[in-house]
Amino acid sequence: MRQLLRMKSTLPEASVRRRLALKGEGNLIARIRQFLKECWSELKLTQRPTKQEVISYSMAVLFVILSAAAYLAVLDFVFARIFALFQR
Repeated sequence: MRQLLRMKSTLPEASVRRRLALKGEGNLIARIRQFLKECWSELKLTQRPTKQEVISYSMAVLFVILSAAAYLAVLDFVFARIFALFQR
């Protein structure tokens, strides 16, 4: 067991390992710049909704929200009445 502990490791020293792991570090700014350019080019390809589409989608969302609120209000009223009958 002691022989194993005394054996020199074949792994590079910590500083050398760190340098190997960060080999592409010098290009970090260039990689970030390239990433942002690619993001911008993808954003240019997107299709924005028209004003009429935004209005119609917003109205649909409001209708669904108000319908759900009304449905839950009716259920709340009905269950409140049912539970009130059992509490008397």
